[in-house]
This record gives sequence, C-alpha cells and structure tokens, in this order.
Amino acid sequence: MTYFFKILFLLPLLVFTACSSKNELKINEQMNSFSLYKNVVILSTPQTVPSPFSIGLGVGSSISRHVGVSMGTTIRPEISNDEALDLERSIALHNISLSNIIKNEFSQQMKNDEYYQNKFVPFGANYTVHLFIPKFLIDKSMFSSNANLKVYIDLEILNKNSDVIYSDSVVNESFSYKENSLLNNKMVLEKALIDSIEKSIKELISNMKKS
Repeated sequence: MTYFFKILFLLPLLVFTACSSKNELKINEQMNSFSLYKNVVILSTPQTVPSPFSIGLGVGSSISRHVGVSMGTTIRPEISNDEALDLERSIALHNISLSNIIKNEFSQQMKNDEYYQNKFVPFGANYTVHLFIPKFLIDKSMFSSNANLKVYIDLEILNKNSDVIYSDSVVNESFSYKENSLLNNKMVLEKALIDSIEKSIKELISNMKKS
C-alpha cells in the first residue's frame, strides 16, 4: 500500500516536470527576428572605488585571568579612481563615441554572422537587444609602462512586453599599448577600445548561440 501511494505522489510531479521542460523554449527558438536598441547606456565613471586591500580592526578586553572578549571588523576604504577618470576624460577630449563603436561593431558582426544575419533586422522586430557599458578602465602592467583597456559590456534581450528573456555580461582586454599613448594618442586609444569591444561582442554573440 505504501508503494502504491508513493507512485500516486510521484506521478503528477513527473508529468509537471515533463510539461515544464517542453514549454521552456531557448531564446533562439523564440526569436524569429530581433533588432538593436539604438541608445547604448554608458555609466559615468565613479570618483572613488573600493580599495583592493582591507584593514582589520579589533578591540579586546579581559574579564578574568583566563577569559577574554574580543571584537573585530574589517574596513575597505574608498580610493580615488584616477586612472579610469583619466581614461573617461581622454575619450571625451578626443571626441570618441563609445556608443557608436559598440553599435557599429555589434551590427557588423551580426550582419556577417551566418546564423543571425537573416534574423537581425534594423527595426520592426518583437525582440530588442539592449547594450550597456557599466564601466571601462585601464589595466596597467606591474613590470612595464604598457597597459591595456577593458570595456565591460552587459547585454539584455527584451520581448515586446519589455520582459528580459536573456542577459549576459562579458569583458575582454585590448592588445597592450604604452599607457601614455593610450591617453594621448587618439588613434591608439580608438584602436584599443575597438580591440576590447570587438572581442566582447564576438563572445556575446557566441554565448547567444548556445542559449
């Protein structure tokens, strides 16, 4: 009798699980067409960031000769975000549009992609890709004057009801350049930005195909 009740209990669960897995479509099975939202959101660089090092503080007291009480806490101080701010200023000074670089690179790669080229349309699709830049920074080498750029990119796909059906975040570093050239030479700075963005867009598209 106990075995019979177990079967009755498990049977609805198996049916529910089977139905759920069938109804759970992958994004590429849902999207017949999609377009790119034209406004790429680029967040401003913060003035300070948390320090990579933390400071431990402790206070102790003795209740008796054999018993002690101690309390401790960890503090992570804020430090000036000078390098990222210098990069932001350099991009603005050289009149480089991160937004246009990202939109052009994404559109170009989609148009040349054998899988997505017929699904990617300029407008009128029920699904929209939104791109965000939460931060970008200079990653300096500890042992030389070289550095590379990292542009962080977030991607979200929204349906016509503005529901997020897919999201992803990637970052890739550019080739290595002299730090001074990155900040003072427009051609080098633009090339480094394209390096990082091109790799990240390629990774985002590759990840989309797997979903």
